[in-house]
Amino acid sequence: MTEDEMKKLPIIIDCDPGCDDTIALLLAFASDKLDIKGVTVSAGNVHINNTTENARKLVGAFRPEIKVAKGCEKPLFKTIVTAPEVHGETGLGCVVLPEKGKVIESINAVEFIAQTLRENEEKITIVITGPMTNIAVFLMMYPELKSKIEKFVIMGGSSIGGNVTPSAEFNIYVDAEAADIVFKSGVEIILCPLDVTMKAFVTEKELQEIGEIGGLAAEVAHGAIKNALDFYKEFYQKTEVPMHDPCTIAYLLNPNIFKGQHVFLGTELKGEFTYGETIIDYRDKLGKEKNALVLNEINREEFIKLIKNSVEILK
Repeated sequence: MTEDEMKKLPIIIDCDPGCDDTIALLLAFASDKLDIKGVTVSAGNVHINNTTENARKLVGAFRPEIKVAKGCEKPLFKTIVTAPEVHGETGLGCVVLPEKGKVIESINAVEFIAQTLRENEEKITIVITGPMTNIAVFLMMYPELKSKIEKFVIMGGSSIGGNVTPSAEFNIYVDAEAADIVFKSGVEIILCPLDVTMKAFVTEKELQEIGEIGGLAAEVAHGAIKNALDFYKEFYQKTEVPMHDPCTIAYLLNPNIFKGQHVFLGTELKGEFTYGETIIDYRDKLGKEKNALVLNEINREEFIKLIKNSVEILK
């Protein structure tokens, strides 16, 4: 291992690409601070076959040396809920990715995570930008490897109301039982809920500027963001769109552009109207041990610079 490789932060990205997952992946692909040990894929934004195909092609186009493993196709107990109305039937709207012949790993995502943790001497950070089924199954199957995880950096949850039900954010709602297992794991958690990700929006002008950078990364980023923005225009009459998942990678690259609070973090599993709600105890009402750093503020201008710089690097 070279000196440069030793300085990089080893990560696994567990995702369900997806428009905003795509931007998160581009940020990671462009960075010289991250050693991406693999991309594991879950169902979520769209069907597992689509999310896996998107991950395979994105990795093939930009970082073909990175391994990709297909994960769980449905939640632990529920029927899968997807969001093609936001991300398009394929998960990437009208974006067409080139075929570079990247091959998926023969083992599934859960086994891949276990194998990767076993083979690496240093602890690995796991970034989660979709439902947490893969990670929950891993924790149940390989509890002895939990100590090899440095921390979880997660996009999910909300204390400001949900985006799939009045109280639940999508990633948690899709598999709240899996989220509950991850939150109770004892592993350090950095959470990027809607509290912060709704502030990480891209405007129409900034979208145009990203497209004008040129190159495949700009084309992919512009197409993915535009697809999400078109949905926001139609359903919410908004001319800006939040980029939820990239906040996870942005935090790893520059934590100083975020502010947050250490809190108790939990999940509601039994409520008739509140299933999938995240309990973010900002006021310490429950008196429970604080198990997460929950981010709630972002320097949006620096966030946009990070997206533009990443697209420029991948040009």
